Amino acid sequence: MKSVLTQKTIDWTLVIIINFMWATQVPVIRLIGDSYGPITVAFVPMILSTIIFLPLLWMENKKRHVKMKWRWHEIKYFMLPGIIGVFLMQYCYTLGSRKTLAANAGIITLTIPVIVAIFASILLKERLNLIRVLSFGVAIAGVLLTSISDVSGANFKQSQYLTGNLIFLFACICCGFYNTYCKMLVDKKFTELEILVYGSIIGSIASLPLLIWVEPFHIDAFLHSGKVALFGILELSMIVYGASMLLFFYILKRMDVTQAILGNYLLPFFIALLGILLLNEKITFLMYLGGALIMVSTLMVTIYENSLLAFFKKNWLTGN
Repeated sequence: MKSVLTQKTIDWTLVIIINFMWATQVPVIRLIGDSYGPITVAFVPMILSTIIFLPLLWMENKKRHVKMKWRWHEIKYFMLPGIIGVFLMQYCYTLGSRKTLAANAGIITLTIPVIVAIFASILLKERLNLIRVLSFGVAIAGVLLTSISDVSGANFKQSQYLTGNLIFLFACICCGFYNTYCKMLVDKKFTELEILVYGSIIGSIASLPLLIWVEPFHIDAFLHSGKVALFGILELSMIVYGASMLLFFYILKRMDVTQAILGNYLLPFFIALLGILLLNEKITFLMYLGGALIMVSTLMVTIYENSLLAFFKKNWLTGN
C-alpha cells in the first residue's frame, strides 16, 4: 500500500512538473516572437526536437535489440497522431492565435480536458466517476480565479473573431484527440521515445511545404537571430516538445488520460508565475488561491480518487 501511494505521489508531482514545462511555451514564444515568423516558431522547434531525440530512440532500440519502425504496418500507428496531433494542432494553434483575442484563446483552451474526457470515453471506455466530475468543478473554479482578466477581456460577440475562435477550437480538438490516441499507443506497449519521435517525424514532414513556400526558412537568418531567440527555440525543442511529452507518456502507463490531463488547468497559474519571472508581470492573491484549488483538484484524481470514492460510497450512498 505504501509503495502504491508513493508511486501515485510521484505521478502527481510529475503532472505538476509537466504542466509547468508546457506553461513555459507562452512566455518563451512572447520573448522570441519578434525574431521569427509564426510558422517558424510553430514547426522549427518540432523539427529540431525530432533531430535531437531520434538518436536517443536509435540507442534505445539498439539496447532492446529491435529495429527502427519504418515499414507501413508499423508506422501506420503514428500517422494520425503525427498529422492531427502534431502538424494540424500546431498549425491551427498558430493561425487561430493570430485571428482571435488572447483572452478568447485562453478561455477556449479550457475545453481541452473536457474534449479529452469525451474522446477517452469513446476510444478508451474511460468513465467519469463522481470524484472526477467534482475535480473538474474545483479545477474550473480555480481557473476562473486565475484567469479573471481573460474572462473580462474576452469577446465572443464580434464576428471578426469567429474564424479565429473556430480555428483555435479545432486546434484544441486536435490536442484532445492526440492526448487520447497517445494513451492508446502507450497501452499497445510502444515506448515513450517511439511515440514522441515517430509522431514528430510525420508532423515534421507535413510542415516542410509551409517552411518552403508559405514562410521560407533561411538558415543564415535563423542562426544570426540572437542568443535569446536561439535559446528560446532550443527550450521549446527540448522541454516543451521533448522532455515534457516523454514524462506525459510515462505517467499514462499508470493513469487514465482523463486524470492526467486535468493538470492542464494549472497552465494559467504557471503562465502567470512565469510572467513575473520573465516579463515583469504581476500576480494577485486570487491567482494564488486559484492555483491552490487546481492543485487540490489534481490531488483528488491522482492520489486520493479511490479513497474518496470509497468514502462517498460508504457515507453517502449507504446513508451513514
